[in-house]
Amino acid sequence: MNTMLLPAEIETKTSVPALRALVAKRLVKEYHFSQNDTAKLIGVTQAAISNYLRGTRGNLTSFGDDERIQDIVGEITTMMIEKHELSDIIAKFNEACSIIRGNRMLCDIHKKLEPSLDVDNCHVCEMDNDTPSNSSPSNSSPSNSSPSNSSQNFNISLK
Repeated sequence: MNTMLLPAEIETKTSVPALRALVAKRLVKEYHFSQNDTAKLIGVTQAAISNYLRGTRGNLTSFGDDERIQDIVGEITTMMIEKHELSDIIAKFNEACSIIRGNRMLCDIHKKLEPSLDVDNCHVCEMDNDTPSNSSPSNSSPSNSSPSNSSQNFNISLK
């Protein structure tokens, strides 16, 4: 039986760690943050930061070569240092993930993990960009901008 990997699964295991690694490298190399302080800021362990810096985790250099991704990583880094609202930082991470999906940057990875997939005729991730985004702060109405009480109690840690 063939497995069916959804783009979101691949994104969780590749894009998100790669973006975190790019942010961590910037914090440590450009802003001289310690690994411990970087870990606290990003919300991962110091060991994860060490792995990001060594390239043994989150090492997808092709994402880091993309100018749009580098710009967003710079914005995320600045937002973290300036202690912006968490929801705004999450929105920037999501914007980077949308660029990665919409520009078919996951396709080669998906093909390696699922050889039977015809990535040339798959346009699932491109469809994500066909619908207008209602998640940007300028598009949200005041009634939609505050979290519900139930979501405030939800706590998850992804390392």
